[in-house]
Amino acid sequence: MEGFTLFDTIVLIGYVGLIAWIGSRFGKGQHSTQDYFLGGRSIPGWAIGLSVMATQASAITFIGAPGWGFEGGLERLVTFINVPLAMILLILVFVPVFHRAGIYSIYELLERRFGPATRTLTALLFLIARGLATGVVLYAPALVLAVVTGWSVNLTIVIMAVLAISYTVMGGISAVIWTDVIQMFVLWAGALLSVFLLLSSLPGGMGDVLDFGVASGMFNTFDLSFDLSVEYTLWAGLLGGFFLHVAYFGTDQSQIQRVLSSPSVLDAQRSLLIGGYLLIPQMLLFLLVGVILATYYQQHGLTPPEDLNELLPRYVVEAFPSGMAGLVIAGVFAAAMSSLDSALNSLSAVSIRDFYGRYVKPDASEAHYLKASRVATVFWGLYATLFAFFAGNLGPVIEAVNQIGSWFYGALLGTFLLAIFSHRTNARGAVAGLVVGMLAVWAVSSLGNISWLYNNTIGVAVSVAVGYAVSLSAPAPRAEQLGDVVIDETAPDMQAVLAARADSAPEIGREARLTRWRCIGLFAWFVVTMALLALLQGWANG
Repeated sequence: MEGFTLFDTIVLIGYVGLIAWIGSRFGKGQHSTQDYFLGGRSIPGWAIGLSVMATQASAITFIGAPGWGFEGGLERLVTFINVPLAMILLILVFVPVFHRAGIYSIYELLERRFGPATRTLTALLFLIARGLATGVVLYAPALVLAVVTGWSVNLTIVIMAVLAISYTVMGGISAVIWTDVIQMFVLWAGALLSVFLLLSSLPGGMGDVLDFGVASGMFNTFDLSFDLSVEYTLWAGLLGGFFLHVAYFGTDQSQIQRVLSSPSVLDAQRSLLIGGYLLIPQMLLFLLVGVILATYYQQHGLTPPEDLNELLPRYVVEAFPSGMAGLVIAGVFAAAMSSLDSALNSLSAVSIRDFYGRYVKPDASEAHYLKASRVATVFWGLYATLFAFFAGNLGPVIEAVNQIGSWFYGALLGTFLLAIFSHRTNARGAVAGLVVGMLAVWAVSSLGNISWLYNNTIGVAVSVAVGYAVSLSAPAPRAEQLGDVVIDETAPDMQAVLAARADSAPEIGREARLTRWRCIGLFAWFVVTMALLALLQGWANG
């Protein structure tokens, strides 16, 4: 596109080159898979939290969310209003269990609890779901580059894939996290710059946006309809979205792997705390960009592109001053790289820890596993590339990623809930619940007419109910299968647990108080957010 100048290209190339250089620096000190996958368990929680935020503000969000806002205003924010509640459950239950287990892959925990078959099945489901979703994530930034340069989308997919694979192979999880910290700020700078320049292009500034938003119903976040077929109601967001995010942040290796790299439970909790507070404002920002773009198009009598994913990048290259367009597109690349590097690293971790190291080379050296990990990263990069060629047929890219996950993650979350909360559930029940839960989601999606947000709720409910019921037909698990898996408060040997805690009671008490206040803070933030959005909707309709 003629709007993307040589100076813009220099800014973009300079940024990508800087990130690649920084990533390569971390790779030089890696001598084991613990270094490659967990960063030696020494990365502070605040950096992990910003890394998680950068992944959430991925290229599919940067590109897709403005299309959401352009088309429907703030209605789809209900998908994310549940995040503080989801983080409370993760902080109270999942983080302590996962962290004290000392695992690389969270599916290792299921082997301890239910045996190798459950671990293999759940790890395989992760590889399928995350591998496909990574292809969509690769397609999104390639689409941006194609819009900017005029190249074919397939060519840009290949270019992005080579860059992502090379960068991830070099850096490992330490490079993933620390480059994400940088990319988080670049991404937000790009989004805020978009808002500033868009508002500057409107005669009345923010006043024009408010007038247009009120007249068009753009600020109606809460749809109180009880019709299950309505896609984005308040109830779909609170119930379906809650289980969506608990499953995503708690049972997706690409997310939880960074939490496992923190040095302590409190640091791990801090990483989720950042997301609990910032994810809603972040999505609100991107949706607001879409509302402002809708105002701009209406004022100028313009016809939007057929694919709303191209909405923001087309405006950027056509309307932004030279250099600024390069910075905003660099923000898109920042988002893309933060999503791709974490996904490829986690896919490699599961491949090596859950399959290669168990079935192919169980007694190899750490040097061999480190080399195999890098080879696995290349493989998954190629796999994602092939799928990315077909991602354009999946419709809006954010929904495509979420819907792919909704087929698997609800049932997977149900399996983890059974492992942590029930000491009666056994391997037979876990596998049965997982399989039937996925079949139930498929059946409802294919035959029913309900919002896809409920898929995770259905998967969890069926998986837990069937899993527990089937478990009653087989012997209860052995006591050693429950240790370090079920939460302490449900353990049969509670007296032994209390005795073991006695010597470290002051430290445990301090951690418990801090955890409690963190959860109270998140709940208060949820209430404040709901109240502010309700007030905005009431004002707009008043």
